[in-house]
Amino acid sequence: MLLPAGLVFVALGFLMGIRVIGFPGWLGLLARIVGWFALVFFGLAVPLALFQLLTNQSYLLLRDDGFQMYGIRKSRLVPWSEVGPFTAMTLPNPLLAPLPKWIRGPGAPKMVFFDYLPGVPSHQRLRSLNQALTGHEAGLADTYGLKAEELADLMNDWRSRFAAVLKHAAYNYPGDASSALPSCIQRLIQALPNLTK
Repeated sequence: MLLPAGLVFVALGFLMGIRVIGFPGWLGLLARIVGWFALVFFGLAVPLALFQLLTNQSYLLLRDDGFQMYGIRKSRLVPWSEVGPFTAMTLPNPLLAPLPKWIRGPGAPKMVFFDYLPGVPSHQRLRSLNQALTGHEAGLADTYGLKAEELADLMNDWRSRFAAVLKHAAYNYPGDASSALPSCIQRLIQALPNLTK
């Protein structure tokens, strides 16, 4: 989606910058400035989109101890035991809210959001900003080819399976729980045969 949109805005920016698409008077000058800005900004987005498309570097890794989003750079591992339920929702647009639904259209695509459990110390400022803007503390970068509801269900399924195991392992094995964790996880994987489906 980023690549076609980037190419369209590069073309429009170029056409506005060379006055093929223009306006009279001071609006013409403003259109040229906006056009060149769009050309530069979206011109930088096109190689980024091509990189992600050609290298297949955008994916979500689900592991027994948490999940990790990969893109241009790798995100940190988010343990299942630190997050609450995942929710699929569309971000509200306050500018379009007063308009009737038939004018607004379907709106933005749905995304998957989640909140951290109380007591998790990481990224407090960013989480507060996200909470104010979206109603949730964090979200997944993409839906990775799934519908948002399907991805939220998948994430909740993995979370419910592994968050309880991690807490149980830490509770039953005081001290270094990580040494007992692999055997506990292996028993869980053997007990749940269709885990990766």
